[in-house]
Amino acid sequence: MIRIIDRYIARTILAATGMVVAVIAALLSLMLFIGEVDNIGQGSWGLAKILVWCVLMLPERLAFVMPVVSLLGALLALGALAAGSELVVIRSAGVSMKRLAVSVGIAGFILAVITVVLGELAAPIGVQNATMLRDKARHGEAGRSVDNGLWLRSSGYVLRIDSVLPGGRIQGLDVYRLNGDGQLQLAVAADRAHVDGQNLIIDQPRITHLALRHSRTESPPQMSLPIAIKPETLELAVTQPDELSSYGLWQYINYLDANDINADDYKLALWRNIVTPFTVWVLVIFALPFAFGSLRSASAGQRLFMGGLTGLLFFLVNEIVASTGPVYGIPPWIAASLPTVLLAGGTGYWMHRLN
Repeated sequence: MIRIIDRYIARTILAATGMVVAVIAALLSLMLFIGEVDNIGQGSWGLAKILVWCVLMLPERLAFVMPVVSLLGALLALGALAAGSELVVIRSAGVSMKRLAVSVGIAGFILAVITVVLGELAAPIGVQNATMLRDKARHGEAGRSVDNGLWLRSSGYVLRIDSVLPGGRIQGLDVYRLNGDGQLQLAVAADRAHVDGQNLIIDQPRITHLALRHSRTESPPQMSLPIAIKPETLELAVTQPDELSSYGLWQYINYLDANDINADDYKLALWRNIVTPFTVWVLVIFALPFAFGSLRSASAGQRLFMGGLTGLLFFLVNEIVASTGPVYGIPPWIAASLPTVLLAGGTGYWMHRLN
């Protein structure tokens, strides 16, 4: 009988969450479309490509809202079961609150696995392909540009890059080398360059050698500098932390640490990727005490409103803690996990009171 109850509750929660996902996906797609529709006509950027772009971007947006979506689905499902007295019948059959939480937790685990698939596979691949599609259609070549330029430091050199193209190619480059006293020794400017993992090869560089009493300029056809940056590291550098998979974040964090560059933002994003599936699981279980409380006799609309309000409050707290953590020197793993840990503790205490 317990297995039948497990399957029934899990199926009900997953079905309700699926309906919520469908509604949220439609809203997110509409927002994405509205944001790009003004750019129709730039190059070959037309309606068909915008629709494909929206589909490719959708997994990243869904992965971001999966905790709230899971909470809404669980509240709708469990509220409906409570309204039909099905949960009361299950409790009357001798199923404890703890065992009922296990049944709900099975659905939460499945949703957590779906969140991992979205965040680690579908979202990064979708964002990468969507960006390439849009840039190639609008500008003639797929690449990533950065507002005010991308600044990197490697092998004693400081680089400023305007945009990164596939294969480790660079458009718009400035390179600076400083001596041990922080004085500028070399400045190089170029329109095109590329990296091969061991060297930076610059085409038609404009080189300025600086000394205390004089300076010298030259413009050779090509120049090679011993700057060891891998092509994939460049692509990671121009991608927002929340668009990267955990493996991509780990790779880029290693690069930043190796060059004594602050990596707190990327470490925070990595820990949030790790914590998010647990957050989804906890939020699904968090919906269970509601079913035995104020939402037992509430309508579906009231449950949806309460779930949305609770999810929004948790989302705001989560974002505030994550944003202020680096400012106050809170370690990234604490800033990423603290709201979820507090929610888990509160859920456990609430369920203990109802048991």
